Amino acid sequence: MRTTHLDEDGQPKYTNRLVDEASPYLLQHAHNPVDWYPWGAEAFERAKQEDKPVFLSIGYSTCHWCHVMEGESFDDEQIAALLNEHFISIKLDREQRPDLDDIYMTGVQMLTGQGGWPMSNFLTPEGAPFFAGTYFPPDHFRGLLEQIVGVWRDRREEVDKQAREVAQNIARFTAARAEARQLPDDLIEVTTNEILGRLDEVNGGFGGAPKFPNEVMLSVLVDAVERSGSAEAHRALSLTLDKMGQGGIFDHVAGGFHRYTVDAIWLVPHFEKMLYNQAQLLRVYARAARLTGSAAWRRVAEQTVQYVLRDMRDGDGRFFSATDADSEGEEGRFFVWTREQLEAALSAEDAALVCALYQVTDAGNFEGANILNLAAPLPESDYERVDRIHHTLYDVREQREHPLRDEKVITGWNAMMITSLASAGQDLREPAWVEAAVRAADALWASALDGEDLWRITIGGQRSIRGNLEDYAFFAEAQLVLYAVTGNALYLDRGQWLVDRMIALFHDEADGGFFLSLDEDEGPMFTRPKSPTDGATASANSAALHALVWLWRVTGRVDIEQTINGCIGAFAGLIASSPSAFSYMNLAIDNFRRGQTGPVQFAGNGSVRVVVAPTADGARVTLSMADDWHVNADSIDDEQLIPTRVEAGAANVVYPASSGGYFEGEVDIDIEGNPDEVTVTLQPCSGKLCLAPETLRFSLRVASR
Repeated sequence: MRTTHLDEDGQPKYTNRLVDEASPYLLQHAHNPVDWYPWGAEAFERAKQEDKPVFLSIGYSTCHWCHVMEGESFDDEQIAALLNEHFISIKLDREQRPDLDDIYMTGVQMLTGQGGWPMSNFLTPEGAPFFAGTYFPPDHFRGLLEQIVGVWRDRREEVDKQAREVAQNIARFTAARAEARQLPDDLIEVTTNEILGRLDEVNGGFGGAPKFPNEVMLSVLVDAVERSGSAEAHRALSLTLDKMGQGGIFDHVAGGFHRYTVDAIWLVPHFEKMLYNQAQLLRVYARAARLTGSAAWRRVAEQTVQYVLRDMRDGDGRFFSATDADSEGEEGRFFVWTREQLEAALSAEDAALVCALYQVTDAGNFEGANILNLAAPLPESDYERVDRIHHTLYDVREQREHPLRDEKVITGWNAMMITSLASAGQDLREPAWVEAAVRAADALWASALDGEDLWRITIGGQRSIRGNLEDYAFFAEAQLVLYAVTGNALYLDRGQWLVDRMIALFHDEADGGFFLSLDEDEGPMFTRPKSPTDGATASANSAALHALVWLWRVTGRVDIEQTINGCIGAFAGLIASSPSAFSYMNLAIDNFRRGQTGPVQFAGNGSVRVVVAPTADGARVTLSMADDWHVNADSIDDEQLIPTRVEAGAANVVYPASSGGYFEGEVDIDIEGNPDEVTVTLQPCSGKLCLAPETLRFSLRVASR
């Protein structure tokens, strides 16, 4: 209960329709004096009947400035009276409806040149925006409401004309149509170079303040390191991952990342933590650690997993969506330390070490307190001692008033975390992470699926909001990654079902690509967006393409290949004009064109699964053949068939004994030595035919620190 308006019994003076909603964000506003509606037909019908404009406010539960505007304006009785008399007011949780958020954020950016939350939109009863902004201070907001009332009354033709034009422009932009283009063969190199051109050469990352991780761009750099050994990509990646891992954007006490920093040097974060940041950055750090052997990056990955599994997981193994920046009415209070607090919590020697390592001063670096940050990489010799100190500080910090934890289980975001845990577990040989991914995937499948419907939100045992493209695409990708990592065909079946359902519900048969939302809604939808550019997360269309490429790779389905080509064709014109805006999509296109990367790959339309993993004295290649399939042995008499060959530089390759000149079932091929790269050439055969031979390339370590 967040309102300041209480009766003599301490109960809320006001209660509006949001009290019946499941969203934590909407419930935060349930006792505002504003007569809020949730998004739906009822609000817009009333706006039409009373000929009033609609005020649409969009935010999310852990948004600092949303809390500020609520306290200043939405809990103000005079402002509420203005809204209640002259407007129909709607509150929308952007995490429930990313499709609507995309539509109206596009409008805000068109009208103002910038965006953010809380998002403030003024709409016609048909849902078309004619004025918009983000946060407004209370005096400004009160004056704006009065101006809108006058404009609505006295200049209605202008308002309606503006709304029609804005709606048309939003529809045109979010449809993502462009002149057809042929994408270059070196698309991923062009994308990488464009990303490198944006690098902050001093602090890492891309651009200035405020500074976001831009995980999808980092993923392209990791891929460039693995696929081509790019020295420039490795340098940019090293600078960025080191600076973030040492900076205040990383929670050194508990692990995990804050959403962004308000400065350009990764020091002062906006203290909220989002599940999707943990998922995306875990995947980047783990893969980079596998490729380079960096102990520092592995440590960041480990601490991020520890944070998520300890502090962001429910009893069934699924993951909560976010934690707030604010506690006790102050941003960051939970996370910062004074020198006195550290000295009270630790021994004199440990306190001195922490203050020296993390640049702690009496004056502090944030409102008189200290955001812990490293001036230089932590020596490996200090890991054990510092871990013990962190454990003590964590226990002390746990006694503080916690920021709000938003316990929504969002299907798409959980799927990102499942993918990252599975792939990071494979990359760093952490089977417990893979087990956590399996547990979460099974729990999410049970809770989010209802017949043929996938639901987006689960909270308190209740489902709300049918799944959109993001949920189907990321969950399909997660299932297929789990199949690759575990070899369990259950996840292939689930991934295939999700992809087929995704195509049935969201695919644009006429123009290719996918719509973000279902072809139905409670409330006006003047457009059905596709919006394929990446944002804080990879776009839903990018995730859909990844899922399609995964499925095609392990099944060889011709219809999936056709859908992939249609999707690429739909967005090729836009991709060619701004490759880095489509970073995650371009990775999928590159995998489709040039083949797989990573320690698990497939041959023969999924009939052979190949895993290459380091061992104590070298590496091991494990071939797993589907039923009724085999590959030729390393030595065969038939000159028309291609023998299985493993090449590992100067290392010695030890093949197992074969049966009848071929390998079937599961076989291990050992490599004695430490190769940087392994290539596996094989020819999958069934009882009826032999497929064309394939060569798979595996990078064990392609860069050194």
